[in-house]
Amino acid sequence: MSQLFPRLLKIVLPIVIITGLLTVFGERGLVKAYRLSNERDEIRAKVEKLGRENQYLRGELVALRSDHHYIEDMARKELGFVREGETVYRFRDESMK
Repeated sequence: MSQLFPRLLKIVLPIVIITGLLTVFGERGLVKAYRLSNERDEIRAKVEKLGRENQYLRGELVALRSDHHYIEDMARKELGFVREGETVYRFRDESMK
């Protein structure tokens, strides 16, 4: 029995080590599972952000289709439009010299 243990150890120990390494580092190992879990969390966060952005854009689209005051405000801000009779004052930015 004294010689059986070293032989058994020589066979079983490498199998246990290889199995342990594959469990941690293999294609379906713990490291891969951890990376995939982090990637899933990042994708979920992006989906939530894009969902909020879509909701905002839908609201803006509805406003552009139906709210004349919103359209006027956007034309003033984005295109510099003014109403007839309004006076526009432009100031030079002194820091741009």
